[in-house]
Amino acid sequence: MAEQLDNTIRWIEIITAIASTILIANILSRALSRLLKSRSFPIDTGKRIVRIVKYGTYAIGGTLIVIFTFDFLVGTLVGLGFLGLAIGFGLANVISNFAAGISVMVNKSVVVGDDVKVGFFEGRIIKITITKTVLETGDGEIVYVPNSYFLNNPVSRKKHLEPTDHKHDIEQEGIV
Repeated sequence: MAEQLDNTIRWIEIITAIASTILIANILSRALSRLLKSRSFPIDTGKRIVRIVKYGTYAIGGTLIVIFTFDFLVGTLVGLGFLGLAIGFGLANVISNFAAGISVMVNKSVVVGDDVKVGFFEGRIIKITITKTVLETGDGEIVYVPNSYFLNNPVSRKKHLEPTDHKHDIEQEGIV
């Protein structure tokens, strides 16, 4: 009877911890979203930051729940494993775009001023950053293309009639 009561109390604690984690994640994400909107932060970047904070809170809460639910050593190892898995999934696109950005800059396959067509996008490159390339279309639209898109899709580039300064892009980013 006492063991059944202990198990019931343990389940109540676990459910309360899960509900608390969800509540804290939602409160943090809403507060951060309001703060970023009041600072006229770029909408897409703000949404990504809010999403990262929300899922990060879930990961930390889940890790703490696992640590305190199981034996401390087993719980710690399992919790850290889940945390590493969550971080890996959360940052997969960021790491992919970062690595692709380095590849684009080092290989100099495209440079600022090039007229390119990659997938559905076509325009002149006006900026290359470590994670994205900015194109200006013929209609004057600005398109932000993740650098991984340049590695995963065929790219056509018009040949330059005059030589270009390939170091220009890298120097603007402060890498060199």
